[in-house]
Amino acid sequence: MTKNIIICGGGVIGGSTAYHLAKAGAQVTIIEKDGIAAGASGGAAGLLSRPSVTNRTPLYELQKLGFAMHVELSKILPEEAGFNYDFAFSSRAHIATNLEEKQNLEHLIDEYQKSQRKAEWLDSDILQKTTNWIDGEQVLGAAVLPGSASVDAYRYTLALYTATERMGGIVKSGEVTKLIHEDQQIQAVEVGSQRIEADTVLIAMGPWSKMLEGNISQPIPVQPLKGQILKLRPKNPVQMYGFNYDGNYCVAKNPEVIVAGTTEEDAGFDTGITRSARDQILEFALNFSASLENAELIEQTACLRPLSQDGLPLMGEVETIKGLYISTGHGRQGILLSPSSGLAMSELILNGKTNSIDLSAFNPNRFIS
Repeated sequence: MTKNIIICGGGVIGGSTAYHLAKAGAQVTIIEKDGIAAGASGGAAGLLSRPSVTNRTPLYELQKLGFAMHVELSKILPEEAGFNYDFAFSSRAHIATNLEEKQNLEHLIDEYQKSQRKAEWLDSDILQKTTNWIDGEQVLGAAVLPGSASVDAYRYTLALYTATERMGGIVKSGEVTKLIHEDQQIQAVEVGSQRIEADTVLIAMGPWSKMLEGNISQPIPVQPLKGQILKLRPKNPVQMYGFNYDGNYCVAKNPEVIVAGTTEEDAGFDTGITRSARDQILEFALNFSASLENAELIEQTACLRPLSQDGLPLMGEVETIKGLYISTGHGRQGILLSPSSGLAMSELILNGKTNSIDLSAFNPNRFIS
């Protein structure tokens, strides 16, 4: 078993990997420059969905296992960490605003029913009565599909690290500025003027992972995708429901807080919030919920998700440096994919292969020309 593992980055992907490694008895040190969940992991909406039965992408199994593991983790991780992170199931309505969208969603419902999974169509008046807040004039109706939940993303990520520390893991403050390797074997990382020895290193720094690609002479093609979200307090408590439309969402995290988003901005490493994003998200929310017209804006946040060149995560061992691994590029699905990604990476690091999931589609060496 690997004895000395360093994880570069304190986000949810590194945290989940550290958690599973520590559970297997490995010694893990996490190095983070800003703070646990200081990036996208802490600012995410924390929405979880099972993949659609029509999903044929390489992400399907990773998403499916991720959701199932979230359900199981919700039963044990709060006790292991010593605090709750607000895991909750909720219903999610996939909105149609015209006949073509309705027909597409009705076809999707048929596919779910063929797979023996519950799904139903709700006309706009039934949807309004059921939810008491999804009532926009544009709403023709919605498909309600099974398998939706949410977590407090910051507290969930913190729970992973707290549980890891309780199992003997170590969290250090600092910035990894250099990877040291000799004879195609990782030797150490450089943190400021300090050299920290390691026989295994995992790069899990989100979009900042790219800053280490010069140390390994191969590309890490991830870039920051900025996303802004709003937290709203409705005038009256709402049902635990949510809706999706065209990549955006409004979801009740509890009867008094709705999270709404999101933007997709190519803004480099800028994390500032903007009025234009606020107005864009509010316009979207009000189009489908007139009940939110008098809602209070509690908070507006922005975070940077790691988006890879081809939209798929990078997960695996670097081809030319033994003991050096990468796990990043999970885009908008980092929270959902974190349990399955963390488990698979821990298996790969400890055993040289994965039993839980096939990672071949996510090989980080696929960009080498």
